[in-house]
Amino acid sequence: AGQPVGKRAVLAERRSSLLFAHFGLSGPAALDVSRAVSGDDAAGPFDVVIDLLPGEEESCIDRQIQSLGEEHGKRQLITWLSEKHPKRLGEALLRQANIPEARRCNEISKQERRRLLMAIKYLRIPITGTLGFKKAEVTAGGVALNEVDSRTMQSKLVPGLYLAGEILDLDGPIGGYNFQAAFSTGWLAGEHAAERS
Repeated sequence: AGQPVGKRAVLAERRSSLLFAHFGLSGPAALDVSRAVSGDDAAGPFDVVIDLLPGEEESCIDRQIQSLGEEHGKRQLITWLSEKHPKRLGEALLRQANIPEARRCNEISKQERRRLLMAIKYLRIPITGTLGFKKAEVTAGGVALNEVDSRTMQSKLVPGLYLAGEILDLDGPIGGYNFQAAFSTGWLAGEHAAERS
């Protein structure tokens, strides 16, 4: 997710891979920020704001677009966009910026250049929901961590009850952290439960 546009609060921000899929957004960045919009207490509507060139400053991109008209006047904008992004994404960016796909570099107006820059650096996509529990990668919620002894994984409320994995209110970003939490808490619970027997 990129920088905010306007005065709306940023609930989550990630810089990682993103996939535009037939059903919506996916990939590590989308999965990591999905928790902010998937909980029962999440009050939408939400937008994802995507920076498609996070390593480049706005002013640098603006100069690149300007210089295209001077150096490659008859070249189409889509050709330049296709060097930086997949062609279909370039086409979508031109649609988002309300610029005809056949627009040549020397024909772009200042307003069109600004709209294209905003589409590249602040692509706003409304979020309509998630794919639900059946497609979830990680679950959130469960037994509160302050109700569990972290040294043994024994419940503080029910002696002899050991808790581990996704039954706990414990989740992390994509990248194996949730597996590690499940393995580690499972090992602790198993070791300490065996000591009691």
